This record gives sequence, C-alpha cells and structure tokens, in this order.
Amino acid sequence: MTWTKFSARTGSEATAELSNTETRNDRSPWGERPPRTAYAAAKLMMPGVVDDLKSLDRLLVDPVPVIGPTVIARSAIEIASGAWWLMEPGIGARRRVCRELVASLTSARWAMKVANEYEEKFRISGDPMPQEIAKLIADVRQQEATVLKRSTNLAVTAPTPGTNTRIETEQADAATTATANMLEALLPPDMLGTIFYRTYSAVTHGQFYGLMNFMTPAFQPDGTPFLQWRLPPDLLDSTIQLAIGAFREPYRRITTVMGWDQKDAKLWDAEVHAVYNS
Repeated sequence: MTWTKFSARTGSEATAELSNTETRNDRSPWGERPPRTAYAAAKLMMPGVVDDLKSLDRLLVDPVPVIGPTVIARSAIEIASGAWWLMEPGIGARRRVCRELVASLTSARWAMKVANEYEEKFRISGDPMPQEIAKLIADVRQQEATVLKRSTNLAVTAPTPGTNTRIETEQADAATTATANMLEALLPPDMLGTIFYRTYSAVTHGQFYGLMNFMTPAFQPDGTPFLQWRLPPDLLDSTIQLAIGAFREPYRRITTVMGWDQKDAKLWDAEVHAVYNS
C-alpha cells in the first residue's frame, strides 16, 4: 500500500498536537517528532490490515476454504484495534505519545522474550550460535532500553525495565479486550463485542467449540444424518463484514485526528474499494 499523504490539515487535532508545548527532560521543546512517531505507528499498522483484506479476497474462491477466512479476519481485527486505540480522538499529544511508547515497549519485550527462548535453544543443544543470529539477538535486547530512553528524554514517567508496560496514564489492554472495545463501536448494540470476538479467537487457537462452528448437519442419499465440514454462508458474510469494519473503525479515527476531508480520505480507501467494490 502506498501512503501518498499522511499530513495534518490546518485546524485539525493533529495540527494542535504538532504544536504542543511539552518539554523534554533537558527543558527543550518536544517539537513535532514525538506525535509524528505516533502517527507513523498507525501508518505502519494500517497496511497490515489492508494486506489481510487482500489475502481474504484471494480465499473467496469456489469452494471457499473453511478456516482461512476466519483466521485472516482475526489478524485484521487485532492489528486494527491497535491503530484504533492509538488514534483515539481528543486525547492530546502527551497521551498519544505515551500510547505509542506503550506499544513500542510491549513490542520490544515480546521480541526480547522470543530472543531469549531462541538463545536458550542453542545453549541446550550445545550448537554454536551463528554470528548473524547473535547480532540479531543483541539488537533485539537493545529495543527496550531504547524505548525507555526515549521516554526519559521526553520527561515521560516510564516503568522500570522488565516490569509492567504502563506509561503515565496509558496501558495497553490484552489483545482480546482491546479488540472487543473496538468491536463495541462497530457491532450493533445487541451484539457483545467480547463474546463475538471469542468465536474468532477460538478458531485460531483450535478450540473445539470454535471449530464446531464449521460442522453443519447434512443427510446422505439414504437419509442417514452426518456432520459435514463447511463454511456457512452467514458466517462467511459476517467474517468479511467484520474484517472490512476492522479497517473502517481506525480509519475513521485517523481521518478525524488528521482532519482529512473526503478527497484525502479516498487516498486511504482506494485499495479496499478495489478489493471489495461490491
């Protein structure tokens, strides 16, 4: 996805955030870079959502795969929920920057966990670690320190290394909770976002109750009943609608914060329309 425009329009929330009066630890002004880093994080997430939508479109063949659409929809929903949380309107520059720092810190700690596990595998096996892998692990282990240093430089209170990821008033919810919060804005009032989303989560994790959604009753020619493995049309339709909605919700928030008009918005929307033009 090509991002030809990601600039704030005059009078928008983003314009005010870029003109913030926050000061760094050395008393110098923040300037535009911290909020622009938060916008860049959202910019990184949204092509992931669009990529999932494109992947989902490629599965709409005959016969449609049973699990694939649901798993890809879950990926789109979870990525979108991060951008949706990050780009909440009305929170101001400081809270938005804190949210970006939370997201970056969470990512750094996840990467470090994977790196530690990878190193432990080499230790147990006794095999020498290739130099390029050792360098990658060393680089990963610097990510948390880099985020915490950014926080300190911005005079933002951050947790000590290895503790929680709360930064000032901001703390990211667990993936299921964050996604459910976004779905509450997307789904009709009579549908509970958390419960609805757990169906998608269950399929990805191989839970029996999730997989049983694809077992539908049928009859053999002699009238003997049996269960067949298939994707019900109503489930496919809701999966596609939910995945598209997962793009729309953070997209609306971003256009609100950036102050984009309809012409600007079309630059974002074009690829999704091209895939799902019906």
